[in-house]
Amino acid sequence: MKTGLKKLVPFWLAKKLRGAYQKFFAFILHGDAVYCPYCQNSFRKFRPGGIDLPVIYEKQIIGAGYRLNDVCPRCHSLDRDRLIYLFLSRKTNIFSAPLKVFHVAPEGCIKAMLNGLPNITYEAGMKYHEGFYYERTTNILDITDLKFEEDSFDVIICNHVLEHIEDDQKAIGELYRVLKPGGWAILQVPVSKILEKTFEDPTVKTSEQREKIFGQYDHVRIYGQDYQSKLQKKGFIVKRHNPYLDKWSDDLDKYAINPEEDLYIAYK
Repeated sequence: MKTGLKKLVPFWLAKKLRGAYQKFFAFILHGDAVYCPYCQNSFRKFRPGGIDLPVIYEKQIIGAGYRLNDVCPRCHSLDRDRLIYLFLSRKTNIFSAPLKVFHVAPEGCIKAMLNGLPNITYEAGMKYHEGFYYERTTNILDITDLKFEEDSFDVIICNHVLEHIEDDQKAIGELYRVLKPGGWAILQVPVSKILEKTFEDPTVKTSEQREKIFGQYDHVRIYGQDYQSKLQKKGFIVKRHNPYLDKWSDDLDKYAINPEEDLYIAYK
């Protein structure tokens, strides 16, 4: 029914309705316990988010599952989006250097921020998925067969995308190909704490099966502790960062990020 309603409601009206919804919850949750760096608002808490499924807890999948303090009520940033902001603001020159950025399956909060930076040349793209709204500035593409020239981008942001792609090794190879030498990519995925090797099963086809076995209806695998090596096999030099373990600042709790989630930063 939800998919049918999305087809009937025009994009411009859906956008207005979302705006009213956001303002309502921002008012209800106003406070100063947590802070969203994208919309620059503070709240007494963020809204709950995520899915509560047995496999997520059984496999201890970091970056998945139900979280009480997850979704910004104003701009809908998630804990993983705010984690990316912390990395961008503390460890990169993306707010000042002239950079060409490729953003895969763009999150609205990150897209709005990058589009507002005069130093950034911004390219966004995602694979078509029936039932979802897309802004006209987002290109429809296949990251296993990108049409960009080699060495096109200084920065790539690909946040929780590869777990949806059947041929993820081909996609990783394409991301490596279009990244400039000296460039870097944020390549986040949900990762199991207890699986040494990534779990895949090509016989799992239906949405119901995928939700039960992989933890989401459109996921095709559960990444294990070998995820870093998968990136390295395609040529990337990978560094893992964790703001809590690396002690980035004293106010990390205000961003309500997951203390267990590492950042996978891949360099060419």
